[in-house]
Amino acid sequence: MSLAAQLRFRWRTLFDRDALDAELDAELADHLDRQTSANIQRGMTPIAARRAARVEFGAVQRYKEEARDTRGLRWLEDLRQDLRFAGRMVVKSPLFTGIVVITLALGIGLNTAVFSVVDAMLLRPLPGVRAPQEIVQIYRTSPGNERFNSSSIPHYLDVRQRSTEVFSGVAAWSFVSMSVSTGDRPVRVFGSMVSANYFSVLGATAALGRTFVQAEDEGRGAHPVVVLSDGAWETLFGADAHVVGRTLLVNGRRVEVIGVTAPDFHGAMPIVNAAMYMPLMQLGQLRPGSDSDFENRGNNIMNIVARLRSGVSLQQATARIEAVSRELLAEYPGDYKDLGMNLVPQGKAGIHPSMRQAQIGLTTVVMCVVGLLLLVACVNVANLFLARASDRAREMAIRLALGARHGTLLRQLMVESLLFSVLAGAAGVLVAIVAIRLANQITLPIDLDIRPELRLSPLVLWFSLGITILTGMLFGLVPALQATRPSLLPALKGAVPAGRSRARASRVLVVAQVALSMVLLVGAGLFALNLRSVTTIDKGFASEHLAIGEIDPTLQGYTAAATDDLFRRLRERLEAQPAVQSVGFVDQLPLNLNGSDNGVEIPGYVPAENEGMSIQYAIASPEYFSTMGVRLVRGREFAAQDNANTMRVLVVNQRFVDRFWPGQEALGKRVKSGRYEYTVVGVVPTGKYKSLGEEPLAHMWFSHTQRSTFGMAVVVRTKGEPSAFLETLRREVAALDPNLPLSNLRTMDQHLGVALMPARLAAVTLGIFGVLGVLLASVGIYGVMAYSVAQRTREIGVRMAIGASGGAVVRMIMRQGLSLVLVGSAIGLVGAMMASRLLSGILYGSNAIHPAAFAVVPLVLIAASAAATFIPARRAAAVDPAITLRSD
Repeated sequence: MSLAAQLRFRWRTLFDRDALDAELDAELADHLDRQTSANIQRGMTPIAARRAARVEFGAVQRYKEEARDTRGLRWLEDLRQDLRFAGRMVVKSPLFTGIVVITLALGIGLNTAVFSVVDAMLLRPLPGVRAPQEIVQIYRTSPGNERFNSSSIPHYLDVRQRSTEVFSGVAAWSFVSMSVSTGDRPVRVFGSMVSANYFSVLGATAALGRTFVQAEDEGRGAHPVVVLSDGAWETLFGADAHVVGRTLLVNGRRVEVIGVTAPDFHGAMPIVNAAMYMPLMQLGQLRPGSDSDFENRGNNIMNIVARLRSGVSLQQATARIEAVSRELLAEYPGDYKDLGMNLVPQGKAGIHPSMRQAQIGLTTVVMCVVGLLLLVACVNVANLFLARASDRAREMAIRLALGARHGTLLRQLMVESLLFSVLAGAAGVLVAIVAIRLANQITLPIDLDIRPELRLSPLVLWFSLGITILTGMLFGLVPALQATRPSLLPALKGAVPAGRSRARASRVLVVAQVALSMVLLVGAGLFALNLRSVTTIDKGFASEHLAIGEIDPTLQGYTAAATDDLFRRLRERLEAQPAVQSVGFVDQLPLNLNGSDNGVEIPGYVPAENEGMSIQYAIASPEYFSTMGVRLVRGREFAAQDNANTMRVLVVNQRFVDRFWPGQEALGKRVKSGRYEYTVVGVVPTGKYKSLGEEPLAHMWFSHTQRSTFGMAVVVRTKGEPSAFLETLRREVAALDPNLPLSNLRTMDQHLGVALMPARLAAVTLGIFGVLGVLLASVGIYGVMAYSVAQRTREIGVRMAIGASGGAVVRMIMRQGLSLVLVGSAIGLVGAMMASRLLSGILYGSNAIHPAAFAVVPLVLIAASAAATFIPARRAAAVDPAITLRSD
């Protein structure tokens, strides 16, 4: 009978006895027919053949009963006995059990916690959404490998109208900054402007009230309404069940609350949560002057999400979207030249498709690291079980001598190992719960509500169960094989049963443990050194003594002229403070989570095929560069005289110059962007603008006195500690307008904490894992050497009786232990070098083969191993040879 057939038979034996009886009866009838046919072939008449077959029926009936009992119940009884025996072994040695469970629980728990991050970031379907597998994201594409660009409102409307045959609905959304007040001082939050069909396309319903209706997608002067998120409902209204119909001030205008979203709904982007939702048609009311966005195809501020019609495949939808691109190019050649569209299933979009590869890379590295830690724990426990197997050699020999089969003993020992791993898995879930709670408490120093919401989902629990069973198999198999093959005669006499194979297995496990620990510790060292290099990397500005805050006067209805006047008066008040050196304003701080880009044309420069000509930019005030500590390579920074009536000016970085005018003087060069032509008046060094690990990027700055913008970040260089000036900055803004929210108030070092957070989390996490790996390896080496010394007590006593000194014994034990450590270290260094090359893609511009990591880490591991070996060696040297020999 095949293994699959046996498993099916045993399942029916336990849970479907009627089906089992029917199967056996059919089997017996078939057997009776075959026997009758055989009798006829031997020359019997049919009647005699049938009679002879019936004579055998009693034996066949006994076969039926035996089959039921043997194939059905014996294995279950054996399993029960194995579990009872394993339970007695667990209770018999509480110290041994505790060490094994704690060691494995750390590995299983940390693996489970890290997999919960993978689940939240990459695997979990969009929460609070109906049939998320039908949801797709639609992005614009442009030359230069820009495949995930946002879209304009007119572009969204065209896609929605022209793709009804493949999509049941197409919606648009965009994060916007809002000033919100329920009566007290307003606060700034991030909400979403969404098309009225946004909730229906996603298949989301309101927990209270309603969502938007079609009428709210028509007419830009409609009565303003808002749908609150569950979090904003609790924060702003204290979870008032009668909130529907109440009003709140949004950007100085009264808005009626019509609904509250379900607690698990977070919109089309997981992890990032909007505080509230307002209809897109109210954009002009929310931000005066924005009505032109409904006609401007170049203002790409929206994200597009769509739902596939039933029966429509992704390939069919892609083909239709490509056809729409061709139609738009034919109708608007100036706006759609070299542009296209890209369809991404929601399951592959994540937070944003451009970040997915980085997320996969980082989570893969962390999963590999915690996997190594679990392997170290498994090797450690395998050594402990191997040592205990030697102590149980006499028991196994007696059972084999009495007729027990090797397979029976092997099964029993594997059941015992699995019981230990199940206990460790239960404890590991508790470790994972603690780790997940700590991870969920991590917050970014920004106003955007980002919550990964890690949890033990069913998928995470299945993963935990899987690695628990795998762990039991990993650490239990080798000791079980060794334990069931003792040398019978020596073992029955109670002699030392270790034997060459068992000693060899123990040494191999020690070498493997040291090698795995070396790879783990080197990886942790690389990330720690990388964090150090990141903090000293040239960012292009001086971050010390800078206090910053963000202000958007248009949220309170300020006109462009009133906004400029507010910034002028704020700068004058701040510069009058004795603790202030200088003040500047900029709309996009470096190393921020968002950015802006503009297409440029350079007279005389011919772009290469598919070369992206969209350049990152910021809008800055006079004194911004000096306030930030950005030195000028050539030329000047902006001046108050640069205004709408003078020549339009531009400051660029060195990378911009090297790309478009290599070897030429950049000052005086012309750059066309949008409708205007700008003259380069200054060049600054190339810094870091989007991330610390980026390659050098071209960047440009427009003058705030010539190009208005909505919100600005005020940057203040202080003479003393910038954190002490934050309250003064808040007070000065309130003195100008008490209703104007000042957000993201922090020092520049705190702002850089967002950019440094991935490196810090990786360094701290891997550092903890590395320390745990060293501790586990040290404990494992100590256990093996201590057991080895205990097994060799008689040998050591004889050596000392014939003249060996205590120092010679210590050196012998140390030499044997450290030889294994050195072999494992050499293998681990080779593995670490291979791993470091894989890590080079996610390290911030540092050399993956870092000499310090590969020089210091082996010394740390060897020192820890030497200490773990020295203790048993000293104990061996203290053996009294007379007592040892007399005891034998």
